[in-house]
Amino acid sequence: MLQRRVGKLRPEFQQTMLINQTSFDSEYFRLDSMPETLTSGKNMFKIYGNSSLLEGQSTILIQVTDVNGSPIYHHVNNYVDNSGRIVVGIWVYPETPPGLGKIEIIGIARRRPDGRSIPLGFRNRHNVKWSKELVVQPDSLNKTPVIFQQVPGVKIFENEREYLTQTYVVGSSIATQTEGTISYTYSGYGQATITIQNANFSASMAGGLLTVEEPSFTLPGNLSLVTPPDEGNLPTYSSYISQVINSTTVKADPYVLAVNSNTSPANAVAGGRSTPISTVQTAYPVTSFGSSNYSIEFQQDALLESGSANSQSFASITLKNISPIAGAVHKIKTYMKSAGFADFDLVSTQLLQERDLLIDVDSNLAFDRIGDYKSQEIIDNFWEGETINQSGLTPHLLHDDSIMVSSLFITGSDQLNEQTNYPNNPLPSDPYFKVYSKPDIEIYKDNEYQLKFRVACEAHDGQEKSSLMDVYVSGSNLGNTDERNIGRKLVSLETDNRAPALINSVAQFLNISQLAASPAAPIRVPAINRPIAQTSLIPAGFGSNTIQEVNPTELPFPDEGLLELTFTPDFDSDVHVVFAVTRGKWYISDVSIEGASDFGFTPNHTFFEIPIQTPQADDVLDFKFEFYNSVDEIANISLTTQSLDFVGSNLFISGNNNVLSGSVTIGGGIVMQGFRAS
Repeated sequence: MLQRRVGKLRPEFQQTMLINQTSFDSEYFRLDSMPETLTSGKNMFKIYGNSSLLEGQSTILIQVTDVNGSPIYHHVNNYVDNSGRIVVGIWVYPETPPGLGKIEIIGIARRRPDGRSIPLGFRNRHNVKWSKELVVQPDSLNKTPVIFQQVPGVKIFENEREYLTQTYVVGSSIATQTEGTISYTYSGYGQATITIQNANFSASMAGGLLTVEEPSFTLPGNLSLVTPPDEGNLPTYSSYISQVINSTTVKADPYVLAVNSNTSPANAVAGGRSTPISTVQTAYPVTSFGSSNYSIEFQQDALLESGSANSQSFASITLKNISPIAGAVHKIKTYMKSAGFADFDLVSTQLLQERDLLIDVDSNLAFDRIGDYKSQEIIDNFWEGETINQSGLTPHLLHDDSIMVSSLFITGSDQLNEQTNYPNNPLPSDPYFKVYSKPDIEIYKDNEYQLKFRVACEAHDGQEKSSLMDVYVSGSNLGNTDERNIGRKLVSLETDNRAPALINSVAQFLNISQLAASPAAPIRVPAINRPIAQTSLIPAGFGSNTIQEVNPTELPFPDEGLLELTFTPDFDSDVHVVFAVTRGKWYISDVSIEGASDFGFTPNHTFFEIPIQTPQADDVLDFKFEFYNSVDEIANISLTTQSLDFVGSNLFISGNNNVLSGSVTIGGGIVMQGFRAS
């Protein structure tokens, strides 16, 4: 989630104007590319002032408001197109209210359009206004042309990956579980809750098909099935599992029956019996059923084994500073050219999306996440725990599925010195657990990032004080924000002393509403594309007039269990995630670092891999990247790299049906030739 750019309304727009214009062909402001609808992300229009009608060195003010009259953030870019027009961006976030908005532009006119002078009472102040109403649709796809002012950066290296053989613990890739029984509840909010008895769910069951042939449920007396089954039982309940919560709980679609509902009047009697007056066919969502037999068909996680002589060359591509001043990059086309051939060939079309940067770059699996704690092995290999300021104690880092599936369970803090003053009167000697990711994660200056994770906690037996954990990103160029000197603190998670034993909702932590202000430093953006305040000041002569800092506003919480913490580094850095535990038992799952984004906006840091088939071994390759919006319009720039050395993939021949119909020369002296045996 992006940090929010905000502004304020200016009183100048409430002044009485001498000249009011609504026509697109304004003599004063000369507008172009004005949208009829503001969609998600960065919209834009173009403007260039008429110096013959506007006072020299005067200012033009722009204001964009939503249906409630609240400001919609905009900025004026230091970018002029080939026709001399300045691009003004209008940013529509997902929470921007839909409805009828307005764009207003005011300036200081030196004379009227017909040449008449300006009356004395309107001179030397804002006296001309242009305005337009337009529809705001934050849920609509951004179709604005993509305009870059700054060319994105790119890093490419060759990664040779070995072919991996897939095996499974039991049988083939598809497994079936029938152990134990399940129960079902539905409260009417979209997803049903399924619990299991005498067995466990696993993370790999997400997306699996859950089937209950004979649910343990009886219809109420006034309901009957529209189409009764032949055997007289209720219809089968079947749904794909949408989410595995923990080892005993999953989410799935509700169990809905097509029924006839029969009603009778209380006082209608015919022949001593009540007379039904209506039969209504309707859908009946079952609210619960008891312990029932079931089956789950799901895709097992594969066990990957190395040892093959077969390998494949990949181009590992990192793109940074993907920050268009207008529009949103929807996809990237990658072209490649060998030094031995003249033309670029299209080798990949990638949809641009957030990618988890918290990965094992040395894994044979591309994008192998280290914040998905599927096993104890992942924790042991990629995470480290140590005790600060108290000797002889080591935190326990364990894989756990009991509270949240695939969790890192941090425990043992009950042995820490309870006399710690942290956080009220912190001292450098206060003890805590420091749990951190081991691999270096590359992030880049002025790119926005979000650290995301799910979190729950509970108190140790006998714990009297609140549970407390601080979350940092640590890196050589990030600096320190407190006395611990371990990095930039993003958030403190603390429970009330009277809180229940288990906390699994973000809203239950103290002062969590202050999360938006946790990045203490304001947003810093590249000087080449600096956002400015809400009502932008544009000199009539279009000189530079921008500021470098914009403060974030409160971020909405999309999910009670998910935290999204946004930060922007001032320098390139290799970073680590740090969880600093002072008290309590903590469960952490689904940890990721991504280039920050929202619907309609472009994540400014991503990466992907492309398999490379070089024309020959030890080739020299050029790459070209093109950027497109959602309607397949190409951006104003492309990106080209030159003269990268690639070893290439090996030649691996397997199987029994290979045919050599011609000849092969080996090392310039040995010739192998295929022929048909007589």
